[in-house]
Amino acid sequence: MKEKFMRIFSPISLTVIAILDIAVLSYGIFAIKKLIQYPHPRVIFFAAAEVFALIIAVVVTREELTHGVKFYDDEFEFTAIDNDNIFSYEDVLQVETKKDTAPSLVKNFIDRSSQVILTLKDGRTVSLDIGLTTKNCVERIAAEIRERTGLPNKEPQESTEKSEQEENKNSSEENNV
Repeated sequence: MKEKFMRIFSPISLTVIAILDIAVLSYGIFAIKKLIQYPHPRVIFFAAAEVFALIIAVVVTREELTHGVKFYDDEFEFTAIDNDNIFSYEDVLQVETKKDTAPSLVKNFIDRSSQVILTLKDGRTVSLDIGLTTKNCVERIAAEIRERTGLPNKEPQESTEKSEQEENKNSSEENNV
């Protein structure tokens, strides 16, 4: 199969990074104008700080855009994870996804993160947290892994508190009858 790279975008992270990049560029233009108008040591210091901020903005943006999954002929790699991030297609028995989509005002962002759960032949279960991505992104990654491993495609699994509460309620009603 052909090598493929699927980016993992977090809409929240991309929005924040875009706003910060715009702010850094705007301040850079302002700093250059002031440096041309009034070359004072303080202005030179702020222009140097702007160069440093611009370098950081480029590195952070580049890092965010390189997160994803690389699919090779015999293995796949999650690039946002530092270690134990390469898995062979032959070792994967099952692929599941979890994405909490239940509405709630009390959950933190960490409770909304997406997960790809791999069950491997050696009995290990590996849970890969891929951040605050969209449900579509998680399902595309899982579908690609299933396709390359030869596993059947399954319907998406949503983790919602409401459905869990309904299941608990139904089972308690059955016990009472």
